[in-house]
Amino acid sequence: MGFTGHAFVDWDDTIAENIRYFREVEAQISLLIAGRTGFDRDEVQRRGAELDVAVARQMGLVRESLAVAWLTCYREFAGRAGRPVDPVVEAELRRLCAIPYETRQELLPGAAETLRWLHEAGFEVTIWTAGEDAVQRRKIQESGLTRWIHRQTVVPEKTAERLRDAIGDRDPGHCFVVGNSRHSDIRPALTLGVAAYHVDVETWAYDHLDVDEEDPNYHRLTHIGELPRLLAQRFRLAV
Repeated sequence: MGFTGHAFVDWDDTIAENIRYFREVEAQISLLIAGRTGFDRDEVQRRGAELDVAVARQMGLVRESLAVAWLTCYREFAGRAGRPVDPVVEAELRRLCAIPYETRQELLPGAAETLRWLHEAGFEVTIWTAGEDAVQRRKIQESGLTRWIHRQTVVPEKTAERLRDAIGDRDPGHCFVVGNSRHSDIRPALTLGVAAYHVDVETWAYDHLDVDEEDPNYHRLTHIGELPRLLAQRFRLAV
């Protein structure tokens, strides 16, 4: 089957809400730790955010990393306060840390319409996402959008090498990446000379990175609904 082109589309915070669930849980956890150790909640939240990124870089984007980061945070503050670690608090932290991974995601505005347009315009649609395979595939299945998706590629972390593997024998000149992460989506694409459509929305600190926005392959979007018009211009299609 011949395709118009090949779309590699990120999932979390590009197609479906994700960071909001983590922010809500982190606020609850910070308040819990602060209440049990006597420290300021903002200080706890800052330290937890630091550990979240550090642990994710060590362990990869697996669900256990969030619990490891916040359990470490709790133990640090309990130690500083001279208080024993409470197993009941640790169990509650683990429960809270599981919530973002188990919550059924809400789709972002324009995401479903964009995937449908890509499919109907003849693009091969690959969901290109990082995390635990079972977690990511469950999210995609629950979305109700699988009819517009040809492939699902889940990797522990997105790199240029893994993107090259995902592209395979496809013509890189007809491939493009769509995503919100400079670190995980945009840099790997630009490294390979592949067009990168950056949905420039809020991300966590793990994703922060400077990229060359003067690169002709870099395209900035304020929301995913802008993608069809840009692709129609590039591929000479009707919107």
